[in-house]
Amino acid sequence: MNSILPLLGLQHIPLLYQLAERAGDAILKIYEDESLWHTEQKSDATPVTHADIASSDILIEGLPHIVHAPVVSEEALPDYTQRQQWPIYWLVDPMDGTREFIHKTGEFVINIALMHQHQPVFGMLYQPQTRFAWWGGQSLGAFMGTPESHSSMRPSKSSQSLVALGSRRSKWQGAWLSALEQADFQVEKKSLGSALKFMQLAQGDADLYPRLGPTSEWDTAAPQAILEQTGGAIVQWDGSPLRYGKENTLNPHFVAVKDKSLLAMLVNP
Repeated sequence: MNSILPLLGLQHIPLLYQLAERAGDAILKIYEDESLWHTEQKSDATPVTHADIASSDILIEGLPHIVHAPVVSEEALPDYTQRQQWPIYWLVDPMDGTREFIHKTGEFVINIALMHQHQPVFGMLYQPQTRFAWWGGQSLGAFMGTPESHSSMRPSKSSQSLVALGSRRSKWQGAWLSALEQADFQVEKKSLGSALKFMQLAQGDADLYPRLGPTSEWDTAAPQAILEQTGGAIVQWDGSPLRYGKENTLNPHFVAVKDKSLLAMLVNP
């Protein structure tokens, strides 16, 4: 795929961070006052709060000023007949981890991805409570911190002792665990909310994230763009890549790894 530098370069990172910061502040204003939450259930039985909507409104208005492209947001999904024709667009989850918001764990983030030909070529994650960000993409590498103070994230290899991540409501099911144990890997299991799990992989602080529950395209696009720059990957359990730009935005089950060499033991082509 061609370089995204003509579209988005290092000079855009401070602008994206500032926009994410604005959206994050809108989330925190509501987070700190439960009378403003107004939680509802969407058609897929997932919760949505006024914080999700407030963040979405800010991102939809601001992102086209950074790179002129339409915005696909979880809370404002354009009709498929429109978005299937867009070669370039933003794909965002205004608040990934709404259940973590509701349970007040602080483990919620804003996901921002730039898509080209329905593949993520850039991603930024922003955690409102810490004001910490992760970003990366083609020809840019991967970084974490803030625009003023950041460090690069580089590929790291796995050892015989592995850390597997899941959600707080994960059942830790599937054949992946026995496959690793049969290969003499020691597996430690840890729970963490939202797309922060992917960033633990990108930072080298965990090894794999097996996902056997529902997610959507906006949950994985930004993390994928970052993780691929650190030597990791997100693939379906048969080894094929995730597809984006589908009419039904749900992802198949997948596994994310910090080191692609682990996939040989995990996937079943």
